[in-house]
Amino acid sequence: MAHVIPSQSKSLDANADLQALDDAWRLGCSGRSSLALEISLSVHEASLLRNDLPLTARSAQDIAWYCFQIGKPEMGLHYASQAAAGWRDLEQPALEAQALSIHAWLHLELGQMEEAVTLAAEALDIADHSGDLRSRSLAINVTGVIFWMSRQPPLAIDYCGRAVALAREAGDASFECWWLINLGGSHAEAAYLALEMGDRASFDAAIGPAIDATRSAYSLAQSLGDGWAERLCLGNLAEYFNAAEDFIGAEQFLAHFRAITSEDDARGEGHYLDILGRTLVSLKRYEEALVPLQHAYALATVNGNVETLMFACLYLSKAHEHLGAFEQALDFHKRYHSLHQQFTAERTQRNARLADIRYETKKLRMLLDTEAGRTAEIARSFEALQQQTTILTAAANTDPLTGLGNRRRLEAMLDTVDASCDVYALAILDVDHFKTINDTHSHIIGDRVLIALGALIKASARGSDLAVRFGGEEFVVLMVGVTSAQAKRAGERIRLKVARHDWSAVAAGLAVTISIGIAVSGEGDDAPEILQIADRNLYRAKQAGRNKVVASGDASPVPER
Repeated sequence: MAHVIPSQSKSLDANADLQALDDAWRLGCSGRSSLALEISLSVHEASLLRNDLPLTARSAQDIAWYCFQIGKPEMGLHYASQAAAGWRDLEQPALEAQALSIHAWLHLELGQMEEAVTLAAEALDIADHSGDLRSRSLAINVTGVIFWMSRQPPLAIDYCGRAVALAREAGDASFECWWLINLGGSHAEAAYLALEMGDRASFDAAIGPAIDATRSAYSLAQSLGDGWAERLCLGNLAEYFNAAEDFIGAEQFLAHFRAITSEDDARGEGHYLDILGRTLVSLKRYEEALVPLQHAYALATVNGNVETLMFACLYLSKAHEHLGAFEQALDFHKRYHSLHQQFTAERTQRNARLADIRYETKKLRMLLDTEAGRTAEIARSFEALQQQTTILTAAANTDPLTGLGNRRRLEAMLDTVDASCDVYALAILDVDHFKTINDTHSHIIGDRVLIALGALIKASARGSDLAVRFGGEEFVVLMVGVTSAQAKRAGERIRLKVARHDWSAVAAGLAVTISIGIAVSGEGDDAPEILQIADRNLYRAKQAGRNKVVASGDASPVPER
């Protein structure tokens, strides 16, 4: 009994700590992230003393997320890295992908784009392989945020939109709410780029979806009681309304912001004060604007938020200029200009435009010449970043095991084909008795079968066909511009190539066959329905004895030997 009592005590402690982490997560999802952080840090310390590895990884991951929420990215990096390593040791790929995604996001918060891209690509691969909806949602969202910060709004909108859909499918309302905020930001980035180009019509077309997505997030945040997300939404809506020159509407959102009962983290408070000051300057209430702008400046000086500090200086300069305090206006404008240089150097992906210099002094002209040289350097760095994000896009659409495209690549291609109204066929291929292969020969041999099968399918398909690993042992081939008969002949070629392949190189005594179901675009209203029809035909092929190709309208199929 002496050995049982400590074990029971340890178990009880672990259960209590797990409950504490669950309670902390509810706090973090309701705008009380500082308290959630305190609880998680306490649990983390206890888990280390008990050498409870799962609890250590879980608490470290939660700590990293709360650090992100309240604007402590440097602290969060350590815990995110610890969580990812812990989940990797525990062979929990879905949770490892989540920790890596948070790790990437924290690096992004610090302007460390190269590290963020590398970690996000790794998270995407692991999340896709795990098949876990929440993990895929988080990894795809972080990728979207990277594209947003890279000023590539079309890709950002695509990825953030997919993340929202996955969160909804997973039934995670908090993820759905948070990713909607990022979707709104991605649309807003498209609007800001249009405004910089002087294209007001494109700005108006893009700012509307930004506002709509953020309003949806706000409604969801209200229903969840998530004060943190509510304030984010209101601050962003005020910013978007300011950009649309609806300053009264912006001020109304800010009034709602202050009315929300929630913890005031330094980042959120700084964003509020900055937007409030900008709004009051735009409303020509310059004396009133000085108070929030000065507070934003002081807060950003303490917490090192260069972006908030930069804009606080800019609008303090404008306010002082309109109040006739030209010396102070020039002083703040100089500070703004210096901070602008620092900001563009640290966040090269934003490629921020140069400040509008109004004061014709020799010193400021020299400063402008220096900044022009920095801009050329930034352009070169941005080109390298574009190459990194191209690599990230390719990784996000590739199955890591077979090298074929993945489900996301197929979905994107089907959207394109549907939009162009092209005729196409879909063939769904499934390995016969794959579980038996894994059970008899091992999962390693099973993976080798999938790798070889991917190569055989690719070699048998036309150059214009798209072959993807759809999931598990299922593959899909998209064939554009073919009839049902042509698609069936193509399926027979693949089936025969697989059946006649010498599989002994993979494992002695191994034989592999596949069953194929085929459907063409005229058989349904859209791509998902065509996939369902092909899947039903695959089931018919299995029921008829396997190692067969079945298209719609086929009688009892007989394989060719």
